[in-house]
Amino acid sequence: MKFRRMGAGLLLGLGMLALLPGCAQVKEAFRTAITGESDSEDPYSSEFKPKYALGLYQIVKYPRAGKLESELTTFDGKTVWINTNQFFSSKNIEEVRLLPRSDRPDAYDLEVKLDRRGKILWSMLAANYRNEPMALLLDGIYVNAFSPQPLAHEDAEWVVIPGPFDAVTAAGILKYAKKNHEYFNPSATSWF
Repeated sequence: MKFRRMGAGLLLGLGMLALLPGCAQVKEAFRTAITGESDSEDPYSSEFKPKYALGLYQIVKYPRAGKLESELTTFDGKTVWINTNQFFSSKNIEEVRLLPRSDRPDAYDLEVKLDRRGKILWSMLAANYRNEPMALLLDGIYVNAFSPQPLAHEDAEWVVIPGPFDAVTAAGILKYAKKNHEYFNPSATSWF
């Protein structure tokens, strides 16, 4: 009788320990135990890290080297100062399509589908920074600068982010756009 209670208590304790690591770890462990394969690309997995993530930042014309400003080096060796508050990111991009450039057949522009919040942010950026270039960063690395253009109409969901993006970079952005969006905007089902 005494050993039965200890056994039941031990099983209850082990069951509670299984819940402590977090839902994502338990979910991944269960998937691995059942299928024998680990899905490290699962956006709800604790191992997934955003890849090919885009961000738009305000370019600072007259830097004061404050805490909210950062200096970036461009590919051609010049420097650009940005406001480190991100105005728009992959969090707001649901899907990406590649648009081949007419001037360079091996380069692309991006056509991105915005979520609801993204449409609002983009509209505000286009209104407030229409004639001012914004810095586009890819995984924290300066890519280029462009001025956001307004949405075509109130129901528009797609906007163009001009490149040029080489084929490999464009393919990476295309591949991880949805996973990044899911990572930054987890559904309620991923909590359990």
